[in-house]
Amino acid sequence: MMTKFYRRNTVKIILLAVLAFTGSLFSQKNSILCRTADDVAASLKTLVPGKQIVLADGEYRFASPLVVEAAGSKGKPIVIRSENRNKAFIVGNTSVIFRNASYITIEGLVFNNNGSSAVLLEGCNNIRITRNIFRLHENGRGSWVMVTGNNNDTLSLSHHNTIDRNLFEEKKELGNFITIEGTKTIPSTVSQHDVIEWNYFRNIGPRVENVLEAIRIGSAEYTLSRGYTILQNNLFERCDGDPEYISIKQSDCSVRNNTFIECLGSLSLRHGNHSTVEGNVIIGNNRTGTFTDSTGKIWTLGTGGIRFCADSMIIVGNYCEGLTGKEWDATVAATNGDADYGEGKPLTKHYRITNALVADNIFVNNVSGIEIGFNGAGFQGNWWSKPPARIMFRNNVVVGNNDTLVKFMDNPVNTLFEKNFVYPTGKAVASSMPVPGIEIKDPQLVRSNGFFLPKGFLSSKNKFHRLTPVDVGPDSR
Repeated sequence: MMTKFYRRNTVKIILLAVLAFTGSLFSQKNSILCRTADDVAASLKTLVPGKQIVLADGEYRFASPLVVEAAGSKGKPIVIRSENRNKAFIVGNTSVIFRNASYITIEGLVFNNNGSSAVLLEGCNNIRITRNIFRLHENGRGSWVMVTGNNNDTLSLSHHNTIDRNLFEEKKELGNFITIEGTKTIPSTVSQHDVIEWNYFRNIGPRVENVLEAIRIGSAEYTLSRGYTILQNNLFERCDGDPEYISIKQSDCSVRNNTFIECLGSLSLRHGNHSTVEGNVIIGNNRTGTFTDSTGKIWTLGTGGIRFCADSMIIVGNYCEGLTGKEWDATVAATNGDADYGEGKPLTKHYRITNALVADNIFVNNVSGIEIGFNGAGFQGNWWSKPPARIMFRNNVVVGNNDTLVKFMDNPVNTLFEKNFVYPTGKAVASSMPVPGIEIKDPQLVRSNGFFLPKGFLSSKNKFHRLTPVDVGPDSR
């Protein structure tokens, strides 16, 4: 019996050794170690499912864009990565263009290239951009990572791409760190089911009048396209370049569990319908700035919260503290609109708010609170006369010693308030008009894990988490 036992185990050991040796040969066969830019350019022409292109430490200088037209598979993705994370540098007048590509991962590179773009996805799906550093030597307007369609193949829609655990920093030229667009056939269709998560974005600016958002998802032409993009668990610090540090311009987008620190501007649901802003932490630390516009007028800039328009928006479970913005950049800016759907107006209009939910949010010690009906004040010709309709404000807590905590700049239509607790201190006023459902009551705030939380008013689902640089970027979990 013992002899049979030893024979069986000897056979197993031999089989395992053979399998390991075969696997090693397979791995070596399907992996190319590159040491020069020419090696990389050549290897990109040999891509097949399961192939790995590995860049040794050092600089890889290219004089023109690299175009990748290849497809991995769900079980055998193509991988383009650094041998040692963030020690392979892409430099020169270049970028990487993926065209009608799929199931490819690009990992651990440092993009120090010249120009206005680092990675462009045209009509791609299941591309993963992970654990890279983007710090371009900019030359002109452009977005560092762009997800869009293919101009030469309008039927190839991008979808199911992931951008995660990257560091984006120090952008000054017009454009965005990340832009999501799509195909421009009729109807225009934005890229579908993309995920942007666990990234670290910092230092974009200084302020311009437009087109320097940290992230833009969609554009006016994609207003009615349902993209189902998810923007979650990212950290944004001092993203100051645009009045909208995040600009959502598609339908059905989720912005959740992100942290924003000292960003001048607002998180804006600018175009589209049915989007959700949930569980975000927005901290201003009482920061302000200044900006001189094209007419020479000097503006005082504030750190802002959430601005929205259009139909069926959901703003729930967010935490805002120490914000200095108002009107455009109020803690919650439920603005007037200048158009209704069905009127045949251009999609660039600010469509009237209808059927929105603002619930379970906590706003503490901000310059503004909830502002309803701001009309644009004539800036760039904006005068909006259509007040919000059918908003439900429920279970919100607003505490502060500045201005009016719930300010009505116009009379909303069929708007309801239920169990909102407002506590003005100092010279602050609770509400600009008495409304059932806005109750003046001390929520007895207590500091817990860095947040002021009320006792007994909100449900336990409001569990906030303030992300730090340890949680996000190339070296995160």
